[in-house]
Amino acid sequence: MNIPSLTNKIAIISLLLLALGTAGVRFHWFNFQIGLLMFSLAALLGFISICASALFTRRTSDPMGRRQLSQAAIIALPAIIFFGLSVFRGAGAPLIHDITTDIENPPQFIAAKQNRLPSDNSLNYHASNSSLQKQAYPDVQTIPSVLSIDEAQGKAVTIAKELGWDINYQERGHIEASVRSFWFGFTDDIVIRIAQTPSGSIIDLRSSSRVGKGDLGENAKRIRQFTELYLK
Repeated sequence: MNIPSLTNKIAIISLLLLALGTAGVRFHWFNFQIGLLMFSLAALLGFISICASALFTRRTSDPMGRRQLSQAAIIALPAIIFFGLSVFRGAGAPLIHDITTDIENPPQFIAAKQNRLPSDNSLNYHASNSSLQKQAYPDVQTIPSVLSIDEAQGKAVTIAKELGWDINYQERGHIEASVRSFWFGFTDDIVIRIAQTPSGSIIDLRSSSRVGKGDLGENAKRIRQFTELYLK
């Protein structure tokens, strides 16, 4: 058995799986679960390739074989890096995909219902999320503002655009947007509700993933980013 050649081929397969899995989900060639499976398999094969390269490089006397093992380690790196980043980014995140600043009366979507497939996650807020959200994201809270509804709405739209969100729908006191993830192109829907108060207004947000049981903490991170910019 030619171990260097085999290791090189495994590394190439890991890279191809990574690219195909990503493209397949982003361009809707197959279900996202297949893409995630390919992503995980790519990382596993990449790990095997790097381990084999580390184990056999010094034991291989043939220069060509050493070169193949070194190439395999380099080719396998992307799958390991992206998988590792995903795991690190989502470490400790609860298995929920719908985050809101108001768990008692979450903002409701209007336009997003038209953009979701029957197979996508429901837009009905599950009360079971609230306890998990409280534990994981206690800082995700309603935003107070001294601005009027119209002024607060204008500021909210500006911030949403700065964050790269696509504004899909607007009416007074209500904004809906969406954003796609960089890697797989997963779409999350966002709704912003602005209500009048005696001292100004309050802003509540809700960010919900269309697919997947968990969101690796992305929805909470998105609301935090908006809140930070709004309170500046």
